[in-house]
Amino acid sequence: MSQLFTLRLATDTLSADAEQIGVAIEELQKIRINVEASIVLSTRQLWLSYQIQLPSVRLAAQLDWTAWQQSKVRFTDYLWERTCLECFVSSEVFDATASYIEINVNPNGQYALYKFDEYRTPSTLPPVPLMQANCTTKANITWAKSASNQQAEPINRLKPHPTLANHFVDSTITKFTPYYQYRRCFGLSLEQLSLNAHNHNSSGDIGIKLLHPCVILQFGKTNLYFAPAHATPSDFHQHYYWTALDLQAAPTK
Repeated sequence: MSQLFTLRLATDTLSADAEQIGVAIEELQKIRINVEASIVLSTRQLWLSYQIQLPSVRLAAQLDWTAWQQSKVRFTDYLWERTCLECFVSSEVFDATASYIEINVNPNGQYALYKFDEYRTPSTLPPVPLMQANCTTKANITWAKSASNQQAEPINRLKPHPTLANHFVDSTITKFTPYYQYRRCFGLSLEQLSLNAHNHNSSGDIGIKLLHPCVILQFGKTNLYFAPAHATPSDFHQHYYWTALDLQAAPTK
């Protein structure tokens, strides 16, 4: 199955954010972020593909988007303090007391996965890391260039993305509009994400009921928060705003 999420900018501090970054509010509102979540049943993996589009060179020049580096690929805490690709996963629907998993990824290759027993619990910082089935190894991710290809080429075989991504022109309008596009894609096993170990051997169970992909973009010293829906003030951990996984969608084989 594949499900597309369109992320919206949190607006509770929008005016102050625009002033700090030095752009108009309308320019921030033109930022476009889509996240595609794909379940590959044959390999029992979740793939997350992030596409970010900035409308101006002024924003692109300030964006904290570090080049991918093989040497950076490791479990790293506190990634949410700067540009961070995130996703929250729950095996229960709209239950504030349910356990869940938080995924943090930096464009440079660093990542972290955390397990919470319920809303922001335990409250230790950094959070409790998600462990693999052997209980001694931290959960990890796999970098790839495409979520639609289960044999996706590892990104270390690709050229790292530059700080400023490729320049594009929209020819569908009379006045050409330049924009800057950034992409990252990674996957992880459903077994790592499952909070119900006894279901690991069930091919029909994927252990996911809710997904909440979200993004933090850092421009200078200012962080902007993007998600399909927001609490006020913005809080990615609020289950009420998460999206039910569409199990009727066609599986990715």
